Amino acid sequence: MKTMKMKSTLLAILGVVLAINISQAQNYKAPKIDDSGKITDKDGKHIGSVTKEGTIHDAMGMKVAHVDAEGILIDEKTGKKLGKAEKNGNFISEYAKTPDEGWSVSDPVNGVWMIKDKAGNIMGEVHENYKHVGASAIHHLTVVRHDKKMESATYACPMHPDVTSDKPGKCSKCGMELVKKNK
Repeated sequence: MKTMKMKSTLLAILGVVLAINISQAQNYKAPKIDDSGKITDKDGKHIGSVTKEGTIHDAMGMKVAHVDAEGILIDEKTGKKLGKAEKNGNFISEYAKTPDEGWSVSDPVNGVWMIKDKAGNIMGEVHENYKHVGASAIHHLTVVRHDKKMESATYACPMHPDVTSDKPGKCSKCGMELVKKNK
């Protein structure tokens, strides 16, 4: 009888421990940086990479930004200061089009840090090797680069508005001439 009670108590404890681990391991559908520095978007598509030194590359391997010795995120093309990456992993944006007040990192769970905005929404997951530059890399590749792509897309197909280009050309779906969009 005593052995039976002990077994059921141990099973209950094991069930609680498993439930906690499963809840912590859920997929948040957020951009991720793995242990090699590869960055994927919320759908798992490769969007770039980051080095431990803070150099950020896009999916094509082009250097798009870097974090300098003072922790400042600098855009490679414009040379503009986009924000500050703090040593604890927090990121404070200075990008004019970003409505957020900065991102912070949570305590690690199994070597992964969650990047959260001020409201507590999960903005990304970062492997512990990239904690100090992870938030700035994800911010640059998902917020800043997205805005720049939208700004540079000034020509579109009249039949397929999702087909855009920063220069004149033909639609990849139907062959029609791309038309300059009004800003």
